[in-house]
Amino acid sequence: MNKLLCVSLGLIALSGCSQEVSPSGEATQVKLQPVVQAEAAKIDESSLTSSESYKLAKEAEIKDGKMDKGLLSGQLQVSLTSGFTVSLLITNHQSYGVPIQYRSGMTADLHVLDPQGNKIWAWSDTMMFTQAIRDVVIPAGKVIPVTFTLPKDVIAQVKGKGYSLVGVHVGHATESNQQAMPDTRLSLDAYLN
Repeated sequence: MNKLLCVSLGLIALSGCSQEVSPSGEATQVKLQPVVQAEAAKIDESSLTSSESYKLAKEAEIKDGKMDKGLLSGQLQVSLTSGFTVSLLITNHQSYGVPIQYRSGMTADLHVLDPQGNKIWAWSDTMMFTQAIRDVVIPAGKVIPVTFTLPKDVIAQVKGKGYSLVGVHVGHATESNQQAMPDTRLSLDAYLN
């Protein structure tokens, strides 16, 4: 009986448990996989979790020298139809889902910089955020919009040319040393002068 127990515990110790979580936070599948794989074994990509697929894709990019500035890209869009609304579009152009960790309820911030590059306003200065860690996987091709509205008193401070908006993504890549997303800049000259 003790031998059977030892063998069972040994098999459990040699297996890892992985669980994928959907963006809504629900567990979607549980897989038991051997922690140690033979080097010559072929990998069936359809059986990999998103985390394992991500690691394999990143290793291939490093090998091929295709690393760029960030895993995600950003774009700022301005709408003047109802006030001064700015959208930061966070896009995953990778061919795999990118695991990101947010360390509060904030996904992104918006700053207004003067011509010298000094911050004169930040959206987050007047906000409060839950202090909760959020782990998400941004699927390949997914665009996440984050919308901000510039107050009239901030717009009144922008006098002359050279002012700019900076969209700041606050997520951190959890399975890469690469930056999740670089800051995104847009000149205000075309909109306020």
